[in-house]
Amino acid sequence: MSTMNRTNGGTASCTGTGATSTATLANRFGKLTTAALTTAAAANHVITLTNTAIAATDQVFVSVALGTATTGQPTVGTVTPAAGSLVIQIVNRDAAAAVNGTLVVSYASFPA
Repeated sequence: MSTMNRTNGGTASCTGTGATSTATLANRFGKLTTAALTTAAAANHVITLTNTAIAATDQVFVSVALGTATTGQPTVGTVTPAAGSLVIQIVNRDAAAAVNGTLVVSYASFPA
């Protein structure tokens, strides 16, 4: 198996702390850090990434991890690529605890 060329990677900070946030990054691979969130138990946070490197037909893989947050169980809900953008739904699967800080969302986009 060949080594993947990850020269098209980058990082960005998301703006927005309610149910939605936005970021801009024109890379096929990236890491997004949210602002400090208070996403309630069983609630969603949706990130809209403006990204000219993504096409609607791309296969996109996303993961989410706790940044400064110490509570909540964030998981990736849906991932919807479009021409020039990517919408990522993060779901807090915890039955009782809200997310209480930042999340780190990583993505990798591959042409179909």
